Amino acid sequence: MHHIKLSGSYEQMGRKQGRLLKRSGFTLPPPDEKMLRFARQCEEIVGQYMPELLDEIRGVAEGAEIDYEAIMTLTMTAPFDPDEVPSCAVVAVMSERTADGRMIIGRNYDMFEDVSKEGATTYRTYPEGHYASVGNCDIWVGRWDGLNEAGLFTGTTALFLPEPKPALPGPVGWFIGRHILDHCATVDEAVEFIKSLPCTGSGGRLIADNSGKAVAMESSVEGRELRYPEDGFLILTNHAVCPAFAGKDRDSEYFADSQARYNRLHELLGGTKVIDVEMVKKAMSDHKGGVCSHKVDSSGRKDSTIWSVVAHPGERQVDIAEGHPCRAKYRTVSF
Repeated sequence: MHHIKLSGSYEQMGRKQGRLLKRSGFTLPPPDEKMLRFARQCEEIVGQYMPELLDEIRGVAEGAEIDYEAIMTLTMTAPFDPDEVPSCAVVAVMSERTADGRMIIGRNYDMFEDVSKEGATTYRTYPEGHYASVGNCDIWVGRWDGLNEAGLFTGTTALFLPEPKPALPGPVGWFIGRHILDHCATVDEAVEFIKSLPCTGSGGRLIADNSGKAVAMESSVEGRELRYPEDGFLILTNHAVCPAFAGKDRDSEYFADSQARYNRLHELLGGTKVIDVEMVKKAMSDHKGGVCSHKVDSSGRKDSTIWSVVAHPGERQVDIAEGHPCRAKYRTVSF
């Protein structure tokens, strides 16, 4: 994984990333006209709710000396294939179940290696006037997961609920995660912000804060529902659990895989009265239920765990395994 430290205004942070891209020889072709039209619709909505991210994209374009519309289109619309979205798993172990009385978060990000592995990056981000954070993503500007200095954690998963056709424009999940880390200190603040956004597709997000509160938000074009911890745990994989959405998953193969990982995390952690960080790391490294992903599809593409995170909300550090946590050693990243 790459490691990048960003600070300053959003435009300054973007220019730094752009210069790094230029140094690596990165280029982009002109965007497809149809995708550009859709991206402009997304751009307008992002400008209403998180305009600072447009400043950062402009900075990336300037620093990399790449056409703004080309990089804006890619960051607004990737992945182009609606089924090429991250699967992943997130678990929050509540304080009443942990050895030291502090919440523990475990999170695996799973994706096709040819889509994600090259761009996987850990960011330490210090935006002017907003919260510092450490977070991970495989595309610039956004964050799939992270922890900020206020003690707020967020991590996403895909949900395979029915999607609108044609797709509805709106902010992608990595933009939402980035805004939350930069602007929100509590679960309630993050939930309020997400509920202010238009519902454009399906997805899951676990949010936890330093007060010990955690929620899982399941979203679809029909609306958003919250789940809360049960028996000291909150687990989110890739099938809908909220009563409003349960059973509406559009892909039986993804549902079976997701439920296996969900059940396995319950099995590994639910049967233990007192849980510590090493137990969570072991659970995120598990193969029996596929929590640590080593899947290969019929064409030979590898769908793998690209990174794994274990953290305590409230600490200014996270432990990250770069690649499969069954093989890679967790290393502490402070911010």
